[in-house]
Order: sequence, then C-alpha cells, then structure tokens
Amino acid sequence: MVCPYPKVASSTTEDKGETRIAIAELPLSSKDASNDALILPSRLQRATTVFQLCGVNFTSSASNGLIVIGLPRLTADLNIPQSLAFWPSSVQGLSTASTLLLLGAVADVVGPRSLNLAGCVANGLLMLSCGFVKSAQELIIFRALQGVAVALHLSTSVALTGKAYPSGKSRNVSFACLGVSQLLGFSFGLVVGGALTGTVGWRSGWYLYGGTTLVLLPVGIWSLPRSTSPTSFLDSVVSLRCKIDWVGAFLATAFMASLSYLLA
Repeated sequence: MVCPYPKVASSTTEDKGETRIAIAELPLSSKDASNDALILPSRLQRATTVFQLCGVNFTSSASNGLIVIGLPRLTADLNIPQSLAFWPSSVQGLSTASTLLLLGAVADVVGPRSLNLAGCVANGLLMLSCGFVKSAQELIIFRALQGVAVALHLSTSVALTGKAYPSGKSRNVSFACLGVSQLLGFSFGLVVGGALTGTVGWRSGWYLYGGTTLVLLPVGIWSLPRSTSPTSFLDSVVSLRCKIDWVGAFLATAFMASLSYLLA
C-alpha cells in the first residue's frame, strides 16, 4: 500500500526506562523542491518585458506606416508595375493573418519565449533587408517573410505578458499597452516616414526600425519569462508531432490566406 504522506526515518533510544523516538522528515522530491524554489520575476523584469514587447509592436507598425506614406516614392524608385503597386503594403498583413493560428499552436507546445525571440531577430533582419532591395520582387518577398516574423511575435506576446503579470490591474494595463503601441507605431511611421522619405530617403526608415528591433533583442533575452518546466529538443519534436493537428492547422491557414487575399 502506497502511503500518501512523506516517509520518515525514526530511531529509538532507551534511557532510564524511557523510550525516546526521534523522527526526521526526509527531503522532499526534486519536483516539489523546484516548485518551492521558484522565484517570480522582479518588478523591473516584468516592466522590461512589457517594454520589449511593446517596442517590437511599435517598430513593426512603424514599418507599415513607412511603406504606406512612402509608396509613391517606392514605386518610382523600384519601377514597381501598377498591378503590384499595393502588394508591398498588403502582403505583410496577408502572411501574418495566414500563419498566426499555426504559430500560436506551435508556441503552446514549444513555449512562447523562444518563438518570440526568433520573431524579434527575423523581424529586425528583414526590415534591414527591405532597405537594401533593388527590385519590387525582393521587396514583396521580404515583406511577406516579415509578416511571418510579426506572427511569431504576436502569437506569443499575450502569453508572455500573462506570465509576467498573472492577474490584477497591472496585467490589464500591460495588455492595453500592447494594443496602444501598435497604433502609436503606425502613426509614428506615417510622420517620421514621411519626413525621412522627403529628405534622406525611404531606405533610412528601414534601417532605423530594423536596427531598433535588433537592439530590443538583448532586452528580451534578459527580461522575457522563462518556462518553469524546460523540455529537451527531442521531447519538443515529439510534442510538435503528436499534440498539434497539422491537417487542421494547415486548413485554417489556407482559409485565412484566402480570406485575407479576397479582402485585401
């Protein structure tokens, strides 16, 4: 019969007709010890987490504002055909909407931290790449890949914010900051992007936003909450294969891609 209580070690000693029993409780299991030793992130780390997530939101939305305000100059400099004139601005949203559900399912299995950092790196590098393009095809491809990088960030930012602030007013304020940062970033991109396009050129805007995103990477490495139950690479691969309905995920992705394409 399995005893539900912790095992004890006892020893008896006899002294002048008296029997004394010394009972010592054995150490808890490693799992219990790890739970007891769990340290919540500090207030500075939690605030920095929200700052980093909002910063990536801000720069991503600012790049959208830049390409909207600089579209006439872009089409002239890159000789973009009239039939493809709006693709640089719309393809990013198309790829984001198409991959958001699939990457969210992957984040639930692998963990949001690693995917968010990967999205931060990819987003920054792709924005820098947009500043070096020589043709319309290159710009459209980089913008489509940037949409996937943005989906990596958006599908994990809410989960990371929830880990930083489990409940309460601070959590609600953090979620509000995530939404406001997108609006502020787009407005900032329109104003600053217009100024840069009319002076030093539209390429400088991509360098600015891409470089700022990469600067936020070490901030995220330090502040983003880590998983309390880390798994090995092999376990993650097995979980990805068994815990995700890949057929349903790809069908949902195809549906969202078709819907976004029709509405674009």
